[in-house]
Amino acid sequence: MRRPTAHTEQLEKMYAADDGRLQGPAPWHKLPLFWIHLFLSYKCTRRCSYCYSFNQVGSDNCVEMNERTFARLLEWIPEVWRTNDVKVNALGFLGGEPLLRTDRIKKVMDAVSSNTAGMQGFLYTNADVVDTVSWDDLEDIQWISTNITDTSLEEVARRMTVIRERSNVINQTVVATLDDYNLSRILDVTRFGLESGYRLRYYKELFRGLDQEYKPRLLARYHELCDLLEDYASRGYEVHTTFLFDTLIPGWTSESSPYPCGKRAVAVYPDGSTGPCIRNHSFKTGTVFDPDPMSRLGCRTFHYDVVSPMLPAECRTCESRAACQGGCPNDKLLLTGTTSGKSVMCDIHKEIIPRLRALHESQRGRGAGPAAHAAG
Repeated sequence: MRRPTAHTEQLEKMYAADDGRLQGPAPWHKLPLFWIHLFLSYKCTRRCSYCYSFNQVGSDNCVEMNERTFARLLEWIPEVWRTNDVKVNALGFLGGEPLLRTDRIKKVMDAVSSNTAGMQGFLYTNADVVDTVSWDDLEDIQWISTNITDTSLEEVARRMTVIRERSNVINQTVVATLDDYNLSRILDVTRFGLESGYRLRYYKELFRGLDQEYKPRLLARYHELCDLLEDYASRGYEVHTTFLFDTLIPGWTSESSPYPCGKRAVAVYPDGSTGPCIRNHSFKTGTVFDPDPMSRLGCRTFHYDVVSPMLPAECRTCESRAACQGGCPNDKLLLTGTTSGKSVMCDIHKEIIPRLRALHESQRGRGAGPAAHAAG
């Protein structure tokens, strides 16, 4: 493990300070309530069929942010921070493959350290280039999530060891989109992650749509996975349920929504345009050149909140409402053409959220701390 950086010390001071800025309720006071997601480039070493970027901008798209827009971005991020009134902010690098331009990651994090009270830095990578990147450029990144794609678990283990030994990450997350291949090996992936001390995060393959063959198979695998997680927890392993499936947070019991979508989150794309959703690259609300950085960030269409008038009454009395919050509005928009109605994963949520919540509570009862607080 490399030495702690000045940015780490800055974050520790930020968490301890009582500055009146908005933060989550205990024990979620370190959960970021404002999220900035940067797509600085669509260049990538892969062409994954389930990738949100390539499904919307084209598999041959290699657009990269130009120098003028990037220079403005370095000014824009501190401007957003000064006006958003949120204590804990997260700044993430996505793509494309963000590790292809670590020099830009360093410049962004330097601007954050110099012009804000600090932000949790995280990135998503397929780890194809971990052997050749400049790790000095990444010294302020606290969380790295590795999408295992179709890479063998032996190679994933090697790559994540490289990250652990050369970076300053607090912890790592194993990420898998559950296409047919990863759905078939999800139990092996889970064993690998838990026994290696990594967090886990799984995504459904959204572009399978409402496939009536896929959803029952997904639900059956989720139950098998919960069985396995419960077994590991009973043997003393710490099983993190935060963000385990898509963006669900089963440990969140407050009636208020933990999801910042359309309220306290912004995605920035390579052309400098901005939008409310990391999964929808065609829905845009502004640019980094807008004079008032917060004026174009709100978007009611993407509010991920059970109080939304677009939801049926049954959602507001459902036992899983605090975690589900009516389901991802973008999933509904993509698959049904409207953000109204129940979650497209409603049946799955009703079965799986109670199991994850029970798992979360059982670990708290054994003295384990609250679920993860950070961006990973």
